[in-house]
Amino acid sequence: MRELNQVLDPKTKDGKSYYLHLAKGDMPGYVIVPGSPERITKIAANWENVVDVAHNRHYLSKRGVYNGMEQGATSTGIGALSAEICFNELKKAGAHTCIRVGTTGCLDPEYDSGDLLIPYAVIRKDGTSECYIDPEFPSFGDPIVTMALAEACERLGYKYGLALEYTAGSFYMGQGRPLNDDPNSYWPSWANNILPDAEQQGVKVLEMDTGGQFVVAFLHGIRMGAILAVVANRKKNSFAYNDGEEKACLAASEALKILKEWDEEGRFRR
Repeated sequence: MRELNQVLDPKTKDGKSYYLHLAKGDMPGYVIVPGSPERITKIAANWENVVDVAHNRHYLSKRGVYNGMEQGATSTGIGALSAEICFNELKKAGAHTCIRVGTTGCLDPEYDSGDLLIPYAVIRKDGTSECYIDPEFPSFGDPIVTMALAEACERLGYKYGLALEYTAGSFYMGQGRPLNDDPNSYWPSWANNILPDAEQQGVKVLEMDTGGQFVVAFLHGIRMGAILAVVANRKKNSFAYNDGEEKACLAASEALKILKEWDEEGRFRR
């Protein structure tokens, strides 16, 4: 193991992490990681004693208390590339368990805007995780975190499902969306097959973050799961923001509380 130095592990002038501006102990062990910094406000709305911890670029960190349990939240930005930085520095700040809260497109007509999906395994085409490990390495949600998320949705009475996901490192072309309305614009033949192939493989969730995040978090020693609010159904060609984000945020906090209870009971051995 190479000895760390200022070049290998850059810090701010006051010794905090380079991007998130966090020091060791600034964050609790249990942290929610939404992509959007605006979603931090929706998470914190479920807490008491909310404290602003740090804010740099699109990385916003807060901590607070949910039903007697201290939790944290840090935004990761868009895509696994941005989240890779986040997990590295969150681990150094004290995090050991993370839940991604995000939005997603869906290929299952049973689910529509406002419903929740919990990915348990991912076909990863994010690009970032390939910098860490071979493409054959699986991308998966921690099974205990996944169980806690399902239990949280049951307790809250939310409609949810478990899902195989496809993570693309692209919002437009990589998810079968044309570049523009010009019929002569770039559209390779393989783009026609992205959605039909994914559907045949049993994919329900199509988004940009989770697959790479699962791998990077796992290799950092962080157990992780994800809960996603459906905002688009590609089969129905529908797109709408209902209350799915708010439900996903509350379910994540409830799941972290469940996990802490299970951890204290020693219910599951890793």
